[in-house]
Amino acid sequence: MIMRYNKVLFVIPRSDAEWRGIRPHVGLGYLAEALVDSGIQYDVFDMNLGYKLKKLLEKINEFRPDLIGISLISFQYLRSYQLMEEIKKHFPNVDLVVGGPHVTILKEKVLRDSSAIDYGVTFEGEIPLVELCKGQVGLNEVKSLLYRNGDNHSVVYTGDGKPIWNLDRLSFPRYQKFELKKYVPEVTIYSSRGCPHHCIFCPNRIISPHYRTRNAAHVLEEMEYWYKRGLRQFNFDDDNFNYNEERVYEICDGIEKKGMTNLFLRCANGVRADRIDRSMLKRMKEVGFQYIAFGADAGNNRMLEIVKKGETIEQIESAVKNACELGYDVKLLFVVGTPYETRQDVEDKVRLAQRYPINDVHFYNLIPYPGTELFDWVAENDYFLIMPQEYLNDVSCCENSPVFETPELPRTERIKLHNYLQKVRREIHLKALRKMYKRFGLLTNILSRVLVTDVTVKMFYQNLFIRRMIEKLRYRRAVAS
Repeated sequence: MIMRYNKVLFVIPRSDAEWRGIRPHVGLGYLAEALVDSGIQYDVFDMNLGYKLKKLLEKINEFRPDLIGISLISFQYLRSYQLMEEIKKHFPNVDLVVGGPHVTILKEKVLRDSSAIDYGVTFEGEIPLVELCKGQVGLNEVKSLLYRNGDNHSVVYTGDGKPIWNLDRLSFPRYQKFELKKYVPEVTIYSSRGCPHHCIFCPNRIISPHYRTRNAAHVLEEMEYWYKRGLRQFNFDDDNFNYNEERVYEICDGIEKKGMTNLFLRCANGVRADRIDRSMLKRMKEVGFQYIAFGADAGNNRMLEIVKKGETIEQIESAVKNACELGYDVKLLFVVGTPYETRQDVEDKVRLAQRYPINDVHFYNLIPYPGTELFDWVAENDYFLIMPQEYLNDVSCCENSPVFETPELPRTERIKLHNYLQKVRREIHLKALRKMYKRFGLLTNILSRVLVTDVTVKMFYQNLFIRRMIEKLRYRRAVAS
């Protein structure tokens, strides 16, 4: 069978995001398996592992792909455009396809903004990428595909494809071509896709609006695959892991029945407080869940309604209280600066974080992403301090650089708030570390203060050697408790 593309090289651009490069790219892992299942060769080049452009060009010359795939997020997208232009300059006959959140939201604009891009894939890429490579149908018949018209180079969009309702038909990532030994020893699992909620600041519902789950047996098959290869740390990173209560219990029961022990299981992306109770938390703890985050986002019911969280502060407090009492390492996630939020509303977040013995808290600098209700609201009210093209490429959610202001929280107040909230975070983290390392006696205070410095925190998120070392220590502490 003659294919349109036989060899695909996935390239992961370097990113300055907080979480960059510590684990293999799950989305590309799924795409890679889809290619393997269809008899198409692939390879991966992750520039977050310290590689420069020269090494990438050497990789392309060595692997000789006829298609290069890059996943785009809105943060630092211009850097990715520049990278693709360099690739095209050296390999003009190799086609480039992009996917990811940035493409899904902006569609045709992405190809208009970068002449280096030949194709774009919106929403879920497994089906359109395989159809594009196989070449058994015309480009106009591949749904969710953006391409250039051969006559006048105008951009054509074939329309949104249907969501993959049966996620169990997809092979889970095995990362055969990824440099697994260079990442942290933890497997990221997406046990579901999509989000049915309407938070005004979150682009995830736009990217994947239909909530779907994998069968518990399929999730357990993935865990067992890695368990047999010596992995014991798993992070359930989907937005709504606990949305289906029955499935959570099925996964927990399956872990027990398969004899998978000494596990360190996390829900670091945040679970829904309105979908979890003490019984579920207790059962999860029994099989190895020890770290859990809650996307609280606000500290009172007024703000929860404004951001359309779909939860009450009573539900959030109950979930946090239960998790702390059951011995979980708990992290709270907040966004700061939402519409109509006052200083008093922010103090309610602080009080919530300080009320319970949590291990960590994040107060994120709120970034309006294109396509969200927040972005439209800021634009309509002309509240931007930095225009989107600039802040999407230069400002992260962890920086003290407000990109918009409101009458309630103008720019100067936001800067003061960010500095204040970082002190609150350090105090909470310091208190948790002192408790965690109290066995070291007099050294506890020194060790704890070193671990909460900005330098150490940055190294934790961005230095692979340090992160791997800390993950090993965290695992040993978890299984020993």
